[in-house]
Amino acid sequence: MRQTIAKSDKNLKILNKLIVNGFYTGYIGSEKFELMRNRFTNNHRLIGILNDNGNYDLKFDLKSPMNIARKVLIGLGILTSIVSLINGNWILPIALIIFGLIFFLDFKLKEKKEINLLTDKLLEFHKTEYE
Repeated sequence: MRQTIAKSDKNLKILNKLIVNGFYTGYIGSEKFELMRNRFTNNHRLIGILNDNGNYDLKFDLKSPMNIARKVLIGLGILTSIVSLINGNWILPIALIIFGLIFFLDFKLKEKKEINLLTDKLLEFHKTEYE
């Protein structure tokens, strides 16, 4: 199930407060927002895209240079695996698959963590507004 945030004036103000208070950097538009957490060595971003129901679907992605490097490395890994399998070497493709799964699982865990941090911050600002 995809995480969503309702598009409302209140949520947009809270997202702006998160940027102003220094928790995140990025921009907020009417159709889309993009947030990056303020910390050292941050290569990830959270993207909210408006869906048909009027909610923002949250996606987690790498920043531009890392995203391109990831795609190039996946292509090189597939090409190397095919060449190794043709030559009868099974060790290299198995090692690449294992490392690929480790990186994929790490990415998914970071995705869950970052989305939970954002939703927790949103709920925290909602609670402080009502107190």
